[in-house]
Amino acid sequence: MGGFKLILGTPIQAVPRPWLHLPIEGVMVNAYEILNYGLSKVRGRGLRKLLGLDKTDIELWIDSGGYQFLSRGVNPGVDKIAKVYREVDADFYIGLDFPPGPRDDSRTRAMKIAKTVSSFMSLKNMLRGLVEEGRLIPVFHMAVGESLRLQLRIYESHSITAAVGGLIPHIMQLSGKGSRLKAVIFLMLLRKLWRGKLHALGLASAAMIPLLKAIGIDSGDTQTWRHKAAYGKIIIPSMGERHISGRRVRFGPAVLKPNELPVFEHYVKKVSSILGTEISPMLLSQNFEARALFNAYVLLEMANNGAVYRGPSKAFLKLFERIEQFKKMSASELESELAKLLALQEELVNEYRTVKTVSDVSTGVLSAEIEARSQT
Repeated sequence: MGGFKLILGTPIQAVPRPWLHLPIEGVMVNAYEILNYGLSKVRGRGLRKLLGLDKTDIELWIDSGGYQFLSRGVNPGVDKIAKVYREVDADFYIGLDFPPGPRDDSRTRAMKIAKTVSSFMSLKNMLRGLVEEGRLIPVFHMAVGESLRLQLRIYESHSITAAVGGLIPHIMQLSGKGSRLKAVIFLMLLRKLWRGKLHALGLASAAMIPLLKAIGIDSGDTQTWRHKAAYGKIIIPSMGERHISGRRVRFGPAVLKPNELPVFEHYVKKVSSILGTEISPMLLSQNFEARALFNAYVLLEMANNGAVYRGPSKAFLKLFERIEQFKKMSASELESELAKLLALQEELVNEYRTVKTVSDVSTGVLSAEIEARSQT
């Protein structure tokens, strides 16, 4: 089982910056943020300097921001992304992708995958130097059959590292029965088919890191270290997340229990020692930055040492245990299993659309009837 590189995702001007205190190997920002901040301010090594990376060997990754653009109904186009990639000095650049949604039918999924491949080919032609240096990274999306073969044929000729995108909704169980299982099988399938390195986009959470390592994924990025802290939560190995801010718990795990305090205090002392500054339980309860640094340390420790899933989730433990079974299966067997799950997903998508259509028609009829009655 090889090493796993943790890449911390961050907004450009955000604090804290754990990589200034911890042996973090990489930092990721996205092109959407860069364009909003102002490309002219971060040209050349300007972004490295702004992030405090200019005098270090920490890798800088730039994601296309495809999800951020598309969630706002904006298609940035390859020209704009290529301009960012030409002008900002980084180590790796992620291709512009169009992630299929959990409720997309097979035809829509295939179209988005084809669009992602086409965008990579356009970027490849515009940024030949990055391709030759292995720094332009294409993005795979979940597929079987010809859509999968298309991605493999195109990418393997031009890349030594590839990313896997669009799996967060599956991990969040938004794609029906076997949602997380689909993601794990697809990662396993790619690991058997792709000879180069694989990066998991947005998947390096505390629950997922042991699974990614067991599958053989080489690296992954996450902003959960910040997001959990913003909700008043810390991550504790073997225990999962705990609210410690004193605010009302609206969702997720509850506050620390008395029997959990010794483990919590152990990690508080450990993080304080590593950072060279005191991080007390009181400070963690009151301060976002302290919680974010604490979480970043825990994720880094898991990336370096977490070879076995020890979290509280029985569902994730079951997935972890199934990985050994999947390793014994051939690529064709894995693809067959994934195809069955995607077929079930297609049935659910069609069922959802039928129900929605009926609902929309009924709503329209009712609205027309109310309007008619209001005029009599």
